[in-house]
Amino acid sequence: MYKHVFTLICIILCFTMPVYCLEETTTTTTQTYQWIVVGAGCSGATLARKLLDYFPNDKVLLLERGIDNLDPVFTDETCSPEPHIFNTTRPVNCTYPAIIAPRRSVSPALGSHIYTSIPQPQLRNRSISFGAGNVTGGGTSINGMVAFRALREEFEEISSTPGLEEYNYHAFLPYYKKMENNQNSNPKVFWDRNGNSGRVPVTNHKVGSIFNEKAFLKASIANGIHPTDINTIQIGGLTKAQATITENGRRASSAINYLDSTARNNYRFTLKNISKVRRILFNSAGTAATGVEYRTGNQILSALATREVIISAGTVESPRILKSSGIGPSAELQSLGIPVIKNLPAVGTNYFEKPLTLANFRLTIPDNPKMNTSIVLSNSTFRQWKMYGTGYLAGWNNPWAVHGGSYDLDAEFHEQAPLPDFTYNFTNWMRLICWNPHTKSRGSIKLNTTDIYDNPIIDVALLRDPSDADKLIECNYKFRKILTDAGIISGDLLPPTSVWDNTTAFRDYVYSVVSATQHNCGTCRLGSNSSVAVVDGRHKVFGIKKLRIMDYSVFPYVLRVNPALTLYALSEKLADYIREDYQSSPPLGRVTLQFQCTPPITAINDYSIWSVKNTYSRPYVYHWYSTTGVQGSFSVEAYSQSYFYTPVDSTQAVTLKINGITISTKYATNTTCPYCCLLYTSDAADEEDSG
Repeated sequence: MYKHVFTLICIILCFTMPVYCLEETTTTTTQTYQWIVVGAGCSGATLARKLLDYFPNDKVLLLERGIDNLDPVFTDETCSPEPHIFNTTRPVNCTYPAIIAPRRSVSPALGSHIYTSIPQPQLRNRSISFGAGNVTGGGTSINGMVAFRALREEFEEISSTPGLEEYNYHAFLPYYKKMENNQNSNPKVFWDRNGNSGRVPVTNHKVGSIFNEKAFLKASIANGIHPTDINTIQIGGLTKAQATITENGRRASSAINYLDSTARNNYRFTLKNISKVRRILFNSAGTAATGVEYRTGNQILSALATREVIISAGTVESPRILKSSGIGPSAELQSLGIPVIKNLPAVGTNYFEKPLTLANFRLTIPDNPKMNTSIVLSNSTFRQWKMYGTGYLAGWNNPWAVHGGSYDLDAEFHEQAPLPDFTYNFTNWMRLICWNPHTKSRGSIKLNTTDIYDNPIIDVALLRDPSDADKLIECNYKFRKILTDAGIISGDLLPPTSVWDNTTAFRDYVYSVVSATQHNCGTCRLGSNSSVAVVDGRHKVFGIKKLRIMDYSVFPYVLRVNPALTLYALSEKLADYIREDYQSSPPLGRVTLQFQCTPPITAINDYSIWSVKNTYSRPYVYHWYSTTGVQGSFSVEAYSQSYFYTPVDSTQAVTLKINGITISTKYATNTTCPYCCLLYTSDAADEEDSG
């Protein structure tokens, strides 16, 4: 016990006084790996595991600046439900979702790093603070675990950018399915939309709603807000939020999902915590990344990568690492005395964050003293969660959410009871959260000094454009009316009714309380032009070989929804890109194999016709094999479709391969009408393709 306490004190001192805690000593120790991934968050942990799986002879180094999620100070064994759980200075975390999720990301606790922006004149000169993961698993170890897929319209927006055509909905769907382990028995979980064998558990919340949901739905529809299921059809509207929570009621972070014992016990894998990257190393010509230099404890170490370096440090840290290494706007680098390796003006620009407001209301249902904090946090409740993964600690109160839809609004509805909260001395209240993902304001990340422990200069630019507040105001009034029409709320708590009744006062309220959603992105954006982007469609840094970036910083636009599921999917997709670059294996969603059954294509004589659609940007030679013993090969041009014939056989299967790697296997199984058979599509197909 005393050993853990001493270790904890040392860690806290080093993080609060990093420059003076230990004297730096440079070492010549250098180790060589094939891959170096910087940042063990959602993307970094996923990529590290995929690289281990895809390259069975390669060594992978994963560097994380924060503590490991398996450290004793961060696990359940050091947790008890009271009295310390809300002591935000206590460096401890637990995996029961209900309590930790809404608080760890905004408190100075171990596992979270707090950034603070420069004062914002448009926000009454307030500085905006926000958290970022500082632990293995990154944000997925401290976030609210909300599990939403991005809307189709958002993929269309991104894929309309030249060079990003493969960021369309059809290309992403197979990766959403691949990473997902949907644990719901709901019939709305469609076989062709949801996955049930992936690493990321997705489930409905285990704690039921306490207000009248039928009345809420009726009032929403009457006000033009229609229900949907974002995680199946990915079309905007009113929906129930799902969560990345395991069947036994535990938080499912990327550290749990991907860095399991199989990965951690692999001799080819090295995870180093409390290791902060100082700079990227380059070849003598400055044209390719060769490794990284990092600090761990009081040592400055270096590691070399024979294949690639992948930066997954987040929207703030990824541009900081690039700039500290000499990649960024040349004028900014030169002003700090940093030698310029590559002038990339877009590094650290296009900082995109969703402004957020909170409003609290009293519920019409009576206060329930049995649901007060001391009861919910009782030892018996804790034991129930610990032993059975059930009860109030196993999840949030079924939060409803609106993303997009007919009114283009974004909001979440959180019932605070029976979740313990010290805001009020009663339990019958709820919170409305509104945000605006389509803002015109853009901020930036700039270096303050060359010291890696100095926070950069962060300009969040929330509501800098006055029109950005309009959607927030519309959202608040719209859903206050719906909650009132449904008979769910009985009065205003925050802000008071006098503010709601005065539109000028309410706008002033928005500017005085607006905060960051902590879904920031854009500082290393994807694109095809190095003057406005940092990485290309395969996440390669412009002008630098063997260097990629994979985290939310690459997204050119902020998503309406919580980004975790999309980051998992994109990381899986990027891993396939990388495998393709080295092994010529095409990613999922690039090839669609279909048994054609409908006009104008029909069976001819004794043959069936199959089609292959290549949605990849270069031609491929395909080899097909039939269970009847017939085989053949043909080529399909980029973004084109071709056909081949097989003998009619109601039980036959056709396998499609590229370079000996199986891409797809499909069956013709309709025994009553081989010419009118069912259509079987690839994993990338949409519902319009089925028949």
